[in-house]
Amino acid sequence: MDQTAFYGVVTTINFTLLGLWWLAAKDRDDLFGRSAAARRTAYLVSLQFAIPATVSLLAQVAPDEPVVWRFAFSGAGVVGAVGIALLAREMWASTEARIAPVLFAILGVPLYILVVAIAWEPSLVADAGLTLKPIQIEGLIFSVIAFLGVQEAWVVGMTPRKETAVEIL
Repeated sequence: MDQTAFYGVVTTINFTLLGLWWLAAKDRDDLFGRSAAARRTAYLVSLQFAIPATVSLLAQVAPDEPVVWRFAFSGAGVVGAVGIALLAREMWASTEARIAPVLFAILGVPLYILVVAIAWEPSLVADAGLTLKPIQIEGLIFSVIAFLGVQEAWVVGMTPRKETAVEIL
């Protein structure tokens, strides 16, 4: 598949998911307006759609110029690793979910770190004996990350929030 077409689809899907998440989150007081922690959680979920969408958009700017996608993917990987780690922590602290936050941290952080590693050192792909181009491997990784983002939105949207000692009026 042509990389520009692939990243065009990834961009469209993730920006659509981002918009749907914003619509879902804005209608939920427990996600949008109740507390700073809830708003932070909603933002961190949106980040999991915004990162793949934005980096896929940037990958289309100059697909034959490695420095462009390598820079974009490096930055996205760092922001994504921090974002998913913070999201897992917020989910653990504010929801009844116990398995999902651990899985998101265990899977998401290493995936984002792998994105950074491949962007910084594309020869890792060939050294691993793979015949795909580094940008193709990055696309596969971001496909898995998009799947994780959907799962994160589901867990945050469907898992009961922890009861607080003082109810905010």
